[in-house]
Amino acid sequence: MSITPELNIPLYSSRLKVEDGIHFIFDEFRRKWVKLSPEEWVRQQFLMFLVKSLNYPASAIAVEKKLVYNGLTRRPDAVISGPNAALLMVIEFKKTDVVVDEKTFLQAATYISMLKTPYMLISNGLNHYCCYINRENNSISYLSKIPDYQELIDMVS
Repeated sequence: MSITPELNIPLYSSRLKVEDGIHFIFDEFRRKWVKLSPEEWVRQQFLMFLVKSLNYPASAIAVEKKLVYNGLTRRPDAVISGPNAALLMVIEFKKTDVVVDEKTFLQAATYISMLKTPYMLISNGLNHYCCYINRENNSISYLSKIPDYQELIDMVS
């Protein structure tokens, strides 16, 4: 598998470098160089897709936000916030050859239960699942598309 596989979203120019045989990508959100892996490639490209194609402000995206759950540190891949820093969405990324399955959804559900976000998005770069979590009737609804940022704000309001 290539370290920069083809994805099912537009690809964006990323700053890449190699040091001592190790590949790095510049994380525009954390503003630092991080080791490039197939999953990191999906994360960086997908987050740029949200910013460039769906008008998510980069300032609304937190990468690997630290959470403590049952005494354990957890880090969701990304969290989207809205006005007044309200948390709107948890995003979980997998590399392209990982099948998004029940285990992936359970991982995201842990973050959602901690953060109480109304939306979750899971992507392996090829398949994307965006869901609304209805806490009143304890159900999940799959959205037909990934909302742009204003649509996400409007859906929460």
